[in-house]
Amino acid sequence: MTSTDEPLGAHHYTDDEMHNEDVAHELTDANVRTVLAFGAGILATVGISALLMYGYMRFLEHQAVGRDPHLSPYAQTGGAPRGARLLTDEPANLRRFRQEEQGKLQGYGWMNQTQGIAHVPIEEAKKLVVQHGLPTRAGAADDQSEGTHAPAYGEASGGRTIPTKHGGPTAPPTPVPGQQEIKK
Repeated sequence: MTSTDEPLGAHHYTDDEMHNEDVAHELTDANVRTVLAFGAGILATVGISALLMYGYMRFLEHQAVGRDPHLSPYAQTGGAPRGARLLTDEPANLRRFRQEEQGKLQGYGWMNQTQGIAHVPIEEAKKLVVQHGLPTRAGAADDQSEGTHAPAYGEASGGRTIPTKHGGPTAPPTPVPGQQEIKK
């Protein structure tokens, strides 16, 4: 240190002391014209590649059109089919449908008038089935071999007969206390 007034570590260097001849940049290393020519070459390559790909895609589209099936001039083209009925008010449509169904269940009307088939209210139909039974084919013999001949006690038999040791239908099971017996 040259002076006692200077703080510790504060030293003023001159330009001659700061100059290092081994550290410097060279003015001849980067040629601006070459860098610009390289950039232009890259742009030209990208542009030519894009044009080639555009031409190739046009070629492929032309090939695909050639392979498409030929439509008849009478075929309808474009748009939805005429008379398309789209639902625009679904709640109203559902109400109308339910009213029609209730009318069929609770009203009288013809299903097929030429054959004499009509519909009656469901409650009336239930009464008629109880009074007259279900319709059967005319002249059909009562086939005793089909179905089960065992009494029904609330269990499905799946249409099978349940043989016993005696060859006949099984005896009814003893009822369980608290269980209701189904009567025919």
